Amino acid sequence: MIEAKGLRKSYINGAKRLEVLKGVDLRAERAQVTAILGPSGAGKSTLLHLLGGLDSPSAGGVFIDGINIYSLSDRERARLRNRKVGFVFQFYHLLSEFSALENVILPLWIRGDNGKDAQKKGTDVLNVVGLGERLNHRPSQLSGGEQQRVAIARALINDPEVLLCDEPTGNLDSETGKNIIELLWDLNVRRKTTLIIVTHDAEIAKAAQKILHIKDGRIN
Repeated sequence: MIEAKGLRKSYINGAKRLEVLKGVDLRAERAQVTAILGPSGAGKSTLLHLLGGLDSPSAGGVFIDGINIYSLSDRERARLRNRKVGFVFQFYHLLSEFSALENVILPLWIRGDNGKDAQKKGTDVLNVVGLGERLNHRPSQLSGGEQQRVAIARALINDPEVLLCDEPTGNLDSETGKNIIELLWDLNVRRKTTLIIVTHDAEIAKAAQKILHIKDGRIN
């Protein structure tokens, strides 16, 4: 379970304070698919970054399995994020000099896992997302949809309880985007992963079990 309570985020721009989030509350149960729908500039990406511990709120807290992640030290929060949270972004953020397999197992290397076990797990996850034949291909040798599948496999490599997706189809054509959404929903069913997806696409949102609308930094 992941929950936000009174989440606020503001930035100082010169003499002005820009309030991006203005007291957001939300709760996503285990294995639930939640869509956060809103226009550009509504605070969707900021909210997702705070839910995943990538940034710090101005006020409020984020609780994963009852633990306020912002009460932890930076190192403890990074460790929890590595174990419990996976991220899928609009832009794939793959390392161009690495193969698909190497990109996927990078989180394992970061936490100190290496060798044959990491290679096997990476291969297994790439098979799950339908890229078992692309293990040694570099990003430049893959289509946009295939690169996003590699990014999803990387997000899944540590068996996260929560998968946070920021416009995961925004850089894809409609047919490829549809395939990516079907893959994410299928992973939710098979792995019981809590899925939170932010999008401006109402067609994507309507397939979720729970829909939240965000506008001007508030959830309605």
